[in-house]
Amino acid sequence: MAESLIKKYDVYGPVNTHDEAVFSKYTFKKIGAGDKVELHYGVTTVPPTKYLFPVREDILYFKNNKEVFKDSENQKPRILFGLNLADLEGIDRLDKEFSGPIQDEVYAKNHENTYLFSIDHFDPEPETSYDLHFKKKDDRYEVTTGSAFGREIVAGNPLFRETKKESLKTFEPKKSPIHNLDLYKIIEKSKDDPIWDKLTETCFGCGICTYVCPVCYCFETEDKVKVEGIKKCEGCRKRRWDSCMLADFASISSHDFRPELRDRIYNWYHHKFVRTPKEHGFVGCIDCGRCIVYCPARINFHETLTYLIKKYS
Repeated sequence: MAESLIKKYDVYGPVNTHDEAVFSKYTFKKIGAGDKVELHYGVTTVPPTKYLFPVREDILYFKNNKEVFKDSENQKPRILFGLNLADLEGIDRLDKEFSGPIQDEVYAKNHENTYLFSIDHFDPEPETSYDLHFKKKDDRYEVTTGSAFGREIVAGNPLFRETKKESLKTFEPKKSPIHNLDLYKIIEKSKDDPIWDKLTETCFGCGICTYVCPVCYCFETEDKVKVEGIKKCEGCRKRRWDSCMLADFASISSHDFRPELRDRIYNWYHHKFVRTPKEHGFVGCIDCGRCIVYCPARINFHETLTYLIKKYS
């Protein structure tokens, strides 16, 4: 199906890089003729949220005192094809984080004309946004439409035939500490716990746990300006990924209000499991495992949460 879509849309999907030197051999890229889409890829190093929240991007331009926002009118419609349910959920949560309490206009523009096609053995959770979902059923796929665009793709397409919808079958995750309903209370109680000092003995403070996370969204901005005379100037504002784990993240003109690695580690947990639930109603984690797999210090946040739950429950 992806082959027929690339004639009209920019299609991005998971492919096998055949690189044995990395933990994951899969990556999301633009699909071209002859590329084989991996329909059940497991995990990629960088999540597909990178297309909606790029690593680096120009967010506005200005010339002669006039501000012009990023132009997305000429952007060709694109499809993120073959998303597994974890990455689909990551995009859904990032959508909600960037939509409030104040909407991020740049993110919203990036999401315009971007359509989500997911593939898995289970159905998405009821509140998750998508356009088409393909559920693996033996040697076929049961397709569910989640939007007007999805219905438009299916309508009259000989690849599809209408059948009676089978019962909803959502994924039941293995018991994980992130699902503890009292986790936000436990994290707040543990602020002075020696576990945070213990983690500083191992953690490099490199920020990789945030860079590979589908739900993290810290960024910094930079203005580049070219001045000609008194009234003429032009330039752009750029933004790029940042990490709350980095030493200078909380540095401002007068001081650094989070100079110790211990405090930055605690802040990472607090943001995901206390602040995000309070602001958005869900934890800032989809339990995809990327931060565990790619941490150079081999820190497993499950072990930290399990310790805290046992001690403060």
